[in-house]
Amino acid sequence: MALGKVQVDNINQYQNTPDEVERRFVFIGKTTIASLQNKITSLNAGTDLDKVFSETAAKTTKSDTDSYAYKDLVAAQLNAGQNWTAAFFGLEAEGSWTDALDRAIVDNAYESVVVCDPVTDAAALEVAKTKMADVQSKSAQYMFVMMRTSPIDATPESGQDWAAYKTALASLVSNFVAERVMCVPTLFENDLGILAGRLCNRSVTVADSPMRTKTGTLLGMGSASTDKAGAPMPGTLFADLDALGYSVPQSYPGEKGWYWADGNTFDLETGDYKLIENLRVVLKACRQVYKIAIPTIADRSLNSTPQSQEKHKAVYRKPLLIMARAVQINGVPFPGEIQPPGDNAIEINWIDDRQVKIYITVRPYYSPKDITVGVGIDLSLQEG
Repeated sequence: MALGKVQVDNINQYQNTPDEVERRFVFIGKTTIASLQNKITSLNAGTDLDKVFSETAAKTTKSDTDSYAYKDLVAAQLNAGQNWTAAFFGLEAEGSWTDALDRAIVDNAYESVVVCDPVTDAAALEVAKTKMADVQSKSAQYMFVMMRTSPIDATPESGQDWAAYKTALASLVSNFVAERVMCVPTLFENDLGILAGRLCNRSVTVADSPMRTKTGTLLGMGSASTDKAGAPMPGTLFADLDALGYSVPQSYPGEKGWYWADGNTFDLETGDYKLIENLRVVLKACRQVYKIAIPTIADRSLNSTPQSQEKHKAVYRKPLLIMARAVQINGVPFPGEIQPPGDNAIEINWIDDRQVKIYITVRPYYSPKDITVGVGIDLSLQEG
């Protein structure tokens, strides 16, 4: 004998798209404004940064508009344009940006951390390299870090000339290798913020190079540096620093305004991630598939049968198909962030009865960065 039973459960298939992390950067820098120190302050395109970087105490208002953090955030806000969002973690004079990052990522995810204050030695770059590996292994945050050098010492007589400055920057990155570290020379006061903003601009995709001229000229550039003798930057400086792996602005002869050159990382010469646009699309794919992998732990529907293999290839292919969709931004057609995944883009390999390794390949689109145009003339007679 038995009683009839009906049980209905809602089944969670984990099919939703993860929240977007891309274009959300956390800026970390020193500030004298107590209300900004040791906490996260959320910012957007409408934030009044002059107000944020000022405070009133005992009927006296003080501001911190000379700080690197303020200058970078103003430049980033301007160059990112509409719908920019970011976070700022203010440091005290002896604060540590690595400790601040640990606190910042407890409740939030970011694509990049922008360290506003200059690095002064190679050890600081190594710390940044190690920190990017640390946040991935401990917090599953797939990030890259943007840093800046100190500006040239323009003190008359005792300072640097441009040759000495270039030598110092070459020494700083000598033998340094790190695919998730970018470093920007401080040539116009706020170069780092300009690049950070350009990478967050929603008129383009994360697969687009900061070199893209149609994105527009750089906005709000600070004053150009001069050396100890008051000499302006030599025209060869930008190419020399780019060759060292730094990310620099550039101009085009006969064209007004400043643009950006390649967004360089310090990957090996033969590495796949020397350009930031290649790194960004791969890190985006990593974030997407990580969220897919977690629900399949100990799920017997993922097994070595052909049917299961094909089903789960389709599951892991889904975020790649979304990334490969062509879009229109401000009426301008853009190809997808990657090429549509082929049949071999997902490979599932069983190592034993407990371990499975899934290999995913993304293919970027190329864009022209060195254009040669030949113009000829046709002097043949036209008949008729």
